[in-house]
Amino acid sequence: MSAPISILNQPHPPALDPFRTVLPPVLTRLLHHPNYFPIRTWSRIFKSDSGEDGYFASTLASPSTIPHVCTLRRQPELLASLPDAAPSWPTPTSVSQMEDPDLYLILQLATPGVSGHPSTAHGGLLATCIDEAMSYAVALHAPETGAAGALSAHHPRCMLYTAQLDIRYRAPVTVPGYALVQAKVLARVGRKFWVHAQILQPDEAPEGQLSVTTDAIAFWLQTKASL
Repeated sequence: MSAPISILNQPHPPALDPFRTVLPPVLTRLLHHPNYFPIRTWSRIFKSDSGEDGYFASTLASPSTIPHVCTLRRQPELLASLPDAAPSWPTPTSVSQMEDPDLYLILQLATPGVSGHPSTAHGGLLATCIDEAMSYAVALHAPETGAAGALSAHHPRCMLYTAQLDIRYRAPVTVPGYALVQAKVLARVGRKFWVHAQILQPDEAPEGQLSVTTDAIAFWLQTKASL
């Protein structure tokens, strides 16, 4: 049976347009990666009837904050099966490599709207971006969160909530510039999810390598639908 129609599984090539000619090569390659495809970023769509996503779709969508976002999700058939046991919570000094993320979020970070220190993104802003990427990754593994028990174009992330978010800030994120958030669900036990995410930024070399600036793990809960 084919997957239900949803914003999470419908390719949206226009999402690539703001990034096609401006990204450093190390990020441009992701736009054409065969294992990923662009989708609309649900939280960049303001829901005027409820005010949902006003923060990311309005407050953080200005020319001086985050003008453009591109979400790249892993091909559905390539998503890994999840272990059914909680993973080990990492120690503060550990940084684990992430292989085959479930999802990438490419961000154009402007200034001065996201700055904390001069030319440096505010840590709270980075936490927001990590939380957004994690929410999509969890939704990819929890299609029953949608309306009527199916992945829905109306509420692809409903009933999913962050219960605990642990962030390690390892290096500044320079603004203006581009940043990459990668997220992967590590395990699922019933309605509980454990998620790993990182923010990376290319260095200043012409072929710049990506360096981890921020590392996070979170515990997410899927709540039950109201009767």
